[in-house]
Amino acid sequence: MAGDSNTVFPKVSVIFVLTLLLLNLPTAAASGNGVLINNSTINLTDFQSTNDSYFSLEFDIDAFGQSSTGYYEGTIHYEMQKIDGSVLSNQSVNFNISEASNQQIVVNLTGLDIGYTVVVLGLTGDVGIESQSHSSNFERTIHRLNPLNISIAEISSILFEPVDSTNTVTGNNTISDGDYLQLQIPIINNGDFDWNGSLSITIDDGNSLEQGVSEEFQVNDFQTVIMIYNSTNQFFEGDLIVTIELVGENDSYSEDDTRSFTISVQPPPLPLIQVEINLVDENLVAGDPLPFEVVIYNNGTVAFTGELNCDFNGESVSESSIITAPQSIVSNNISVLTKPGLITCEVTGQRMDVSSNNISIIQINVESAMFELAGSSSPSALGGPWHAGDEAQMSLLIRNSGEITGNASLKIESNGVIMQGQSINLLPGEAGEVTLSMPLTQIGQQTLNWSLYTTDGDTIGDLFGSISIPVAQRQTLDFTFTEVTWDTDDGIDASWSVDLSNGIERNVNIKIGYSYLSEETTIFDVDMILQPGNTAGQINIGTISADFVVIRVQELNWIAESSFSSYTKSVPDDRPNYDIEFTGQSNPNRPSAGQQSTVSVTVSNSGETSGPNGNLILYGQSGKILDQRTTDGLASGDSTLITFSFPWPEGSEVTLNCKWDYGEDSSSIDRQFISSVIEEDSNKTSIPWGGILGGLAVAAVIILLIRLKDSSNTKPQAVKSSISASKKPTDVSAIKVEISCPECSRQLRIPQNYSGTVKCPDCSNSFAVDDSTEEIEEEEEEIVETQNDGKIEISCPECSQSLRIPSSG
Repeated sequence: MAGDSNTVFPKVSVIFVLTLLLLNLPTAAASGNGVLINNSTINLTDFQSTNDSYFSLEFDIDAFGQSSTGYYEGTIHYEMQKIDGSVLSNQSVNFNISEASNQQIVVNLTGLDIGYTVVVLGLTGDVGIESQSHSSNFERTIHRLNPLNISIAEISSILFEPVDSTNTVTGNNTISDGDYLQLQIPIINNGDFDWNGSLSITIDDGNSLEQGVSEEFQVNDFQTVIMIYNSTNQFFEGDLIVTIELVGENDSYSEDDTRSFTISVQPPPLPLIQVEINLVDENLVAGDPLPFEVVIYNNGTVAFTGELNCDFNGESVSESSIITAPQSIVSNNISVLTKPGLITCEVTGQRMDVSSNNISIIQINVESAMFELAGSSSPSALGGPWHAGDEAQMSLLIRNSGEITGNASLKIESNGVIMQGQSINLLPGEAGEVTLSMPLTQIGQQTLNWSLYTTDGDTIGDLFGSISIPVAQRQTLDFTFTEVTWDTDDGIDASWSVDLSNGIERNVNIKIGYSYLSEETTIFDVDMILQPGNTAGQINIGTISADFVVIRVQELNWIAESSFSSYTKSVPDDRPNYDIEFTGQSNPNRPSAGQQSTVSVTVSNSGETSGPNGNLILYGQSGKILDQRTTDGLASGDSTLITFSFPWPEGSEVTLNCKWDYGEDSSSIDRQFISSVIEEDSNKTSIPWGGILGGLAVAAVIILLIRLKDSSNTKPQAVKSSISASKKPTDVSAIKVEISCPECSRQLRIPQNYSGTVKCPDCSNSFAVDDSTEEIEEEEEEIVETQNDGKIEISCPECSQSLRIPSSG
């Protein structure tokens, strides 16, 4: 293309330039003096564009060297050519320039065509020698831009397609009845300037006018944009007047800014369907398989999608989807059991041509069993009255009056549910009963549509019809525990009750048990027949641990209107709370081995209810039973003192255990008692005469002192002083005192001057005691200072127990 850096000029341009160089060559050219074009002053670049039909070409010529005349002269030749080299114009202009000067040259290029024009210019006459900055000729291509030229394509270039409501192409060849319209509109820009605008579209079908405006879009220079418009209206058979108009800047030619044309809406193209049934085998035997072929022809111009449905004597035997292309054939192979009757096959689906034959029927004639009624004209309903959820037992008597054996069964449809009973086989001339269990769900009157069904025979007369069954509301089933009690003798007793609403007797399963720590145990499980009304009973669960009693009632072969799966009730938590403890000390306080002694315990009930009878057993520390007592039941808050009598066991410290058994429970306590130990030698028991005589001597001294005191007139202080003076120092650590355990009341002996912690051997309780020496001494002083009441105190030589005896004793 002209303007490229490697442009090869046409032959005419080459000749024109050579002519410029050869004609009128000045003498100055040989000497290097002359005129040249200053390349940097040319105001036209190669492929420069302009909007106008003219251009003022400007450049400078410079004179170099010296001339004999003092000036240079010559001619400027310029020519305008098409891009293919053909000459448009050829002109020249003379120049005269003094030596060592420059001159601006202006050449007016007029009549520029739209598109590309090549300008060729050269000097003749006094022309100098060219250099990098100066030349004697040049060539430039000028581009005159096309003005704005926007248009809508010719009507023949505007496409319209039939679409559906989702703007999906239907595939029809023309706009047909019921289609929506899609327009594909080319917008052409033949100018050198981009165009921005939109389209206004009007569609008039004679009944309604649809107007729409597209979104704004842009068409670049020398580009074509296809705008798609989808109608919002559905069109029907007739003519549509479509008007399309550009909205935006217009060019100088407005006739192609608007297009108007008419579209004819044709009837929809439809498939032309023909259906045909062909038997595969003509030799028919009742009860044998009967294969046949269904052939579907589509003789239309569009594909067909639909369903093929075949039935035999009104019973569906095949349902399948079919797709046929235009001018094509499809076939389905189907097999049934041979019996007399009609086979009907029908093709349904999308709209078909009115000349279609979409149904085919064939009659099957074959010798077979013939069934007729042998009793009532309709099935009998057994087992009433009925409630919703029950089943009616249907029965019909029939006879085979045909020449061969056949099978038949009862079929019933109700509320969309089809049930078929067990088939029976009847020999020729044989009668039989066909039965069926039909669920009843409709409260009020439920209609049952019945018919006799046979796979290999035919029927005589109307072996079909409808009957109505009265259906009542479902029966309700409620159950509960009316009372749950607990006592010490029988444990848990539960009274239960089950209520069945009016109607018929029902079979149920009843389970009764208890739950303890989330684990359920069943102790009563039985199936029973409930009569309408109330059924009640009582069950003893026993003396077990339980949180709840549980009853479960489950319907057997029927469904109640409303019922819970189980019912629970809490077991009363009031229980006796038995307690046992030793009371007081043994009697005597410190029995000796073999001595008849007694100990007592107190049994009590701190619970909220009465407790059971019991049995108390007293054991020695060797496990021997020492004594036992029975106890009566204790009422709430009651307590009883029980005393045991028995020979005292051996040992300085005797541990007794008392166990109390009551009901299913028992309690046990221990306590330690102190015994008196009698020392014996190997031969005989020695009598402590020294202790006895010593005691008597001490008693005589005390009596003597008291009598002397009474006969003396000195003050009590003197007596005290005298007694203190004559009294010997007492070793306090040798004196023993008794203290009582604050926890179990056990008597403990400790040194009088002991201070510290004491641990009870019975209950293991530890407690603190203080030194009591000072207290005892103060008591002794008080005894001395007390006025004489005629009695004196003495100490037992064995246990140091203080005794008061008459002074004159």
